[in-house]
Amino acid sequence: MTSATPVILCGHFEEVGKAFSDGLQPNFEVVFFTTSPQSSLTAIPQVFAGTIPSSSTGSTKIGTGNLSHGLPKAVVVVAGSPATYYDDAWVERARKEISTSGKRVPILKPDNNPGTAHQQQEKAAAAAERAAKALKKLADEGKLDGEDDGVYHY
Repeated sequence: MTSATPVILCGHFEEVGKAFSDGLQPNFEVVFFTTSPQSSLTAIPQVFAGTIPSSSTGSTKIGTGNLSHGLPKAVVVVAGSPATYYDDAWVERARKEISTSGKRVPILKPDNNPGTAHQQQEKAAAAAERAAKALKKLADEGKLDGEDDGVYHY
């Protein structure tokens, strides 16, 4: 049995980070997850030095802390993080901090490109389908009769 490849995950919300981490398994293991771009610039080199930082540095309980299979092979920025949170300037600073620790690993970040017109249409169609289901449910519950001003997610 081959062991999972260790990676570092950087995100904005723990819930999204957990789902992303789960989605990487079984081939990849998140050994460290951080929600703070600022403290991650100090924490990530610590991980590459073989030490998992404490939660006071913006880490969470999502990372396993398991370095028994070696140091992380990549740093991954979670899709869904605001584009300005882990921006290009952060990526360059992170690369510098990692290289200062004598390591070279890829940093993966989401493609914030809105995509082709076809991809945008597919996203819009999927969103419309979810919205239609939510509207039907609200109609069935009588919440479209002008008495409900709630906010609902779809």
